Order: sequence, then structure tokens, then C-alpha cells
Amino acid sequence: MLLLFVSSCIGRKNELKVTLTNPSDKDRLIETVKVDLPAELSALNTLIVVDSQTNKELQSQLVDEDQDNVPEKILFQVALKANETYQYIVKAGQTSIQATNVKTFGRFVPERTDDFTWENDKVAFRVYGPTAQQMVEEGKQGGTLSGGVDCWLKKVDYSIIDKWYKGNTESPGYYHKDHGEGLDNYHVGPSLGAGGTGIMNGEELITSVNYTAYKVLTNGPIETSFKLDYDSFGTADKQVKQVKTGSIELGSNFTKFVVELEGTETLTTGITLHDKTGAITVDEKACWGDYWAPHAGEELGNAIVVDPKYYSGYSEVITDVKDKSHLLIHLKAIDGKVEYYTGFAWSASKQFAGKKEWHQHLEQFAQQIQTPLIISVQ
Repeated sequence: MLLLFVSSCIGRKNELKVTLTNPSDKDRLIETVKVDLPAELSALNTLIVVDSQTNKELQSQLVDEDQDNVPEKILFQVALKANETYQYIVKAGQTSIQATNVKTFGRFVPERTDDFTWENDKVAFRVYGPTAQQMVEEGKQGGTLSGGVDCWLKKVDYSIIDKWYKGNTESPGYYHKDHGEGLDNYHVGPSLGAGGTGIMNGEELITSVNYTAYKVLTNGPIETSFKLDYDSFGTADKQVKQVKTGSIELGSNFTKFVVELEGTETLTTGITLHDKTGAITVDEKACWGDYWAPHAGEELGNAIVVDPKYYSGYSEVITDVKDKSHLLIHLKAIDGKVEYYTGFAWSASKQFAGKKEWHQHLEQFAQQIQTPLIISVQ
């Protein structure tokens, strides 16, 4: 979630008092809080977060994005009622919380060409790398040429990436079948899938292709983040360079993408419409678009949610050409970047009762983006 950081100063006992306020009239069932650490606490490298009233420890995560062995931030998750204010303490200490397989997680997957895959307790995604693209270009079997985002449909809250890839190595096609945990039966092809990117050339969508390099920035348990580089793409007159930073938080159905751009002031993301049997819903005030459709005997909702400052309208492409039908969400760059969230709800996961409840969740999620928690640190 986006958060407003108000002030920071260190207490006399190497403690931070973190006061959180929910400024909205809706309950926040789960929010990730990110607090910058002063040097005195960063140097300790063993920190915990506790509830100021109960003194109970919360699960937390230290973040060292520049990988210098000194954390810059600490993350933890909270639930706040409408207009509620509550306080937590960050202090030195060894955690008493046991590691669990219910976490965010992401990695490069050399055993399946060069996928990059990430997940949390709700959803999983993957994108395709340069070797997979080269195989297609050379006419070899097993490659994938796509800048789209793939959805892995989970029924369980624990991590499945390693297990599914191991199963697929031992028995090719393993993760395309449901063994009780879910499966990958989402078709991407050369489309945007669920949140790939491209540019518009008039009414024509020109998509990027496979990522060229990756870097894992953080890896759970609360947040996993990573960076993906891409080759330039576009037309003879307009070449676009993009670098994507993706992140996924525990408890969320969404991946956030921050895209740094060169060569364009606009970018387009979107959702493939597959066989066009579903329904498109767009709320331009809340800035989200959803495609809810039948999916292999179940139902699947794919959505894009955008902060209004980046939103620049939407369009629909309906065609009989395979993988070319899309709900498109158009974005305008600010200071050379755009931000958006892509996510999904699968009926077999039982996370939502149906389309109505999913759309209610989209409304609430959009409000959380537009009215972030207020954080005061003392």
C-alpha cells in the first residue's frame, strides 16, 4: 500500500513509536506499513515490532534494498477500523515468531527455461525471459515469446512455486493439472495477459516482449520485490525503454508495478479477453477496470487498479484475431514513471463469493490507494 510518512526522530531507548491513522470511513482489514529506520536502529540489525497496548509481537521484515547489510526500512502489517488511530513500537530484539511457508516469495527459474515467478498467500504470477524468446526466434520447441503476465491460480495459502516447478521437472505439464492446490491454466500467448505493457500507435497496441534481466530486491515474508529490464520496443519513429519494479505483499490479490520510462509520456497496460465470453466493468472515478469471465469450469476476475494521477482513460479492442482482444488501461507518466496494480480473483480459491464481492473489494482497494494510512514516527 502507499503510505504517508510524516516525521521521524529516535527515542532515548532505541525505540520508535509508530502512530497509524486510518483517514477513511472504511475498515482496513490488512495494510502493510513501511517505516524508514534511523541509523541508530539500522545498525542494530535485530529489530521487532510490538503492539503498544498488548506488547504482543507482530511479524515484521527488515528491508535492505541496496544489499549493504544495513536495513533501510522495517515492514509490518496491521488492521485498522474506520478513522482509528493506533500505536506500535519498533525496538531492538530477537523475534519469537517462527518462520512459515505462508509468505511472499519470488525467484528466477532456470529449470523452466528462464521464467521469473512470484507469489503470496493469495495469488501467483510469472513472466518470461530472454532464453525463452530466443528459442522461439530460432524455431526451437519449448520457448515463449511474450511480454504478458501469467496468472497461476492458487487454492492454498502456502508457497507453491518450488513444489510446482519440481513437479513439472519430474513430470512435464504437472502444473497445468490441479493436484488439489490449483494450477496454471491461464493463457497468455503474445497478449498482455494480466498486466503486461505496451504503447499505442494510433489504435494499434504494440506490446513489449520478454524481460532481458532481473534482480530480486526483497524476498518475504511480508513483501517480495524485484526489478525487470526490457529491450527497447515500439515503431521506427518511436522507441520506448522501460524498467519495471514489481512488488507483492502478503494478503493482497495484487502485484504493484512501478515502470520507469524513456521515449514516451504514456504507457498502456491491460487484460487479455481470451475468448470474449466475459463482462468488462470499468469504474473511471475509482480508476479500475475488470474482466470477469468463465474460466475452465470456474470464474476468473482480472483487474487493473490505478492511482488517479496516472490514469488516462481506457479502451476496448474486440477482434477475431487470437490474443489481440483486450481491455486497455492507458497511463500518463509523471516524472518519467507510471504505477499500476494488477491482480485477480479465481472462484475455486473461495477468496470471494463472486463477481459482486470482488468488485466491492476493488472499490475498497482503490480507496486505500487514494487515501493512504497516515504514519507519524516519534
